[in-house]
Amino acid sequence: MFNHSRPHTGDGFQWSATSRTLVKVAAMTVTGVLGTALALAAPISASASTVPTSFASGQFLSGSVGGMDLAKLAALEAAAAHNNGSQSTQVSRDPLGVSALGAQLINEPAGIQLNLGHVIDLGAANQYAQAANNGTSMASSGAVNNDGGIGVGQVGTATDGDAAVDLDSLLGSKFASVITDLKLQAQAVSAQASGALTTAGGKYDLAGLTLNLTSPAIANLTSKVTKSLGPVDAQIAALDGPNGELAGSVNKIVTGINPILNLAGADASVSANVSVDLAAALQPLLTGTYGNGAVSFNLQTGVVTVDLAKLLGGNINSEPVGTEVLSDKVVKEILNGITTTIDTLVDQIMAKVKDVLDNAAVNVDATVNTSTAQAPILGQTCVSAGAGAGAGASGGLLGGLLGGLTKGTGSLGTGLSGLLCTPTTKLLPDLKTSLAVHVHGTVDQLVSGTAPAATVAATVLGIPISINLDNLTSSVGSVLNDHLLDGTSGESGLNDALTTNLVDPAVDGLLGSGTSVDSALTKVLSVTLNNQSTSTGTDGKTFTETALKVTALPDGTNSLATVNLANATVGPNVTTVVTTPPGCTTDCTTCSTDCSGGNPSTPGSPSNPTALGNLAFTGVGIAGLVAAILALLAAGAYLVREGYRRNGRRQIP
Repeated sequence: MFNHSRPHTGDGFQWSATSRTLVKVAAMTVTGVLGTALALAAPISASASTVPTSFASGQFLSGSVGGMDLAKLAALEAAAAHNNGSQSTQVSRDPLGVSALGAQLINEPAGIQLNLGHVIDLGAANQYAQAANNGTSMASSGAVNNDGGIGVGQVGTATDGDAAVDLDSLLGSKFASVITDLKLQAQAVSAQASGALTTAGGKYDLAGLTLNLTSPAIANLTSKVTKSLGPVDAQIAALDGPNGELAGSVNKIVTGINPILNLAGADASVSANVSVDLAAALQPLLTGTYGNGAVSFNLQTGVVTVDLAKLLGGNINSEPVGTEVLSDKVVKEILNGITTTIDTLVDQIMAKVKDVLDNAAVNVDATVNTSTAQAPILGQTCVSAGAGAGAGASGGLLGGLLGGLTKGTGSLGTGLSGLLCTPTTKLLPDLKTSLAVHVHGTVDQLVSGTAPAATVAATVLGIPISINLDNLTSSVGSVLNDHLLDGTSGESGLNDALTTNLVDPAVDGLLGSGTSVDSALTKVLSVTLNNQSTSTGTDGKTFTETALKVTALPDGTNSLATVNLANATVGPNVTTVVTTPPGCTTDCTTCSTDCSGGNPSTPGSPSNPTALGNLAFTGVGIAGLVAAILALLAAGAYLVREGYRRNGRRQIP
């Protein structure tokens, strides 16, 4: 028989060079295709076995007060949503509405009043949680809409989200002498957290944040100023009146000229006064509210109101994570502003007092009217007694007298002559002594020597005298200067008194190193914004955004209370916290575009779920994978067939 095969060489079938090349190419192709197929098949197996779960919780109030865990109160339970990956989107809204406190609790206009020692007063608030089967979740609480979107105030269906925390009871009695009625008020506070598989983020919002307090250290301004004015008012009183220093200064001058002109005489009429009412003049400075808009305070009531949003530059919703609102810098800015204002007020009071005193009218009017009786002029009237006509005329009487003296002897004879005298008294008019003094001008004019000339008219015992007018006005001016301007009771004394009664208590009470408002706000209380944290539980790692957290540490170490306002938690597989929260800020079940303003095609956004893992972004679809497998099988079949065909041509021995 003829054998068309090659002679047997002992090594079986021999491949040609071309055949060997084809086999190598085919083998490499098979290996590559199989590797690609296995690589693509692995995600399918993983995605098929890994079901993305999601969790969300929104809770407006949590924390603890006096050992009471607020989260355990039925009235405050969170809105929570769980999704095991096979459920439709789970949504929970306002479990407060069906709590043990009544179905209408959350919708009450007056809000919720918790019986926690009147520590917390809440307005109405919404709580929202949503968990989808693609691993995305969203939670919010506070001033949010029914679909979980953040609102401000009464926007659409948003609730107000107001809350007030009364901090007095948290401080205890240690600070009662310097601070009372301490309250933090948050307006329309809300928080939102959203997650997409392993990524989560959050944001917060407040319409306003106000700190209110009352401090006795800056209260009762009028009484403190009145107390400081006391010595000055006493000096003014000492100047006034007929026995006052002004009248005395005039009296010293006039009595130095003539003691008869004594103003203390019974017939003197003296009027001396400084016409001024300092309390009334200062009243406009002591009323009203002081401040710069961010901080306002009333120095009568001691009420201080701090608009923290304005104080932080209006960027209260853009603060970094964990921003301490009551930081040393912020608190000292507040308190220094108050003490600086009080110090400025003292300067204003001093300037006003000086102005009022300088322009106060001084009036000294004194009159003296006395009469001094003159001694009468004593004299006698004599008549001649002798012979002649006079004798005949008086003979009978004289004869009788002489007869009696001579016992009728007539011994004097007819030649008797002489004077007959009788005493006389002449009354003189009284000698008038009078004084009229008139000194008028302002305090400043009299002290500076520019007052109008004083007028003086004086008569002593009917004789006019002159008085040095310069001495008179300068004497009054000197007394005014000593009592009102210089010395410990004048203007300088008033400045010291205001410092003691007004400035020092404010500085010590507000900024003192011990028990002060500064210590209470910075060492005992903490108020933080934009609080973000992660925690690991049985279900995995979750992310929480808390808009506002208030903590009280009465002893500086142990917390008496922690109040969390507006919590939002998502999870449970968070590994990365991002600055910009992923996902929608409204109802993500109906959001057709990325409501947060991002790129809708970004992996992880609710509008483009990533539940299929990396497979969805390899560029190879299921149809392409099936075609590759079929091509692989076809290539294998071809190689087997070619092998058998070539083996069939081999010569059989």
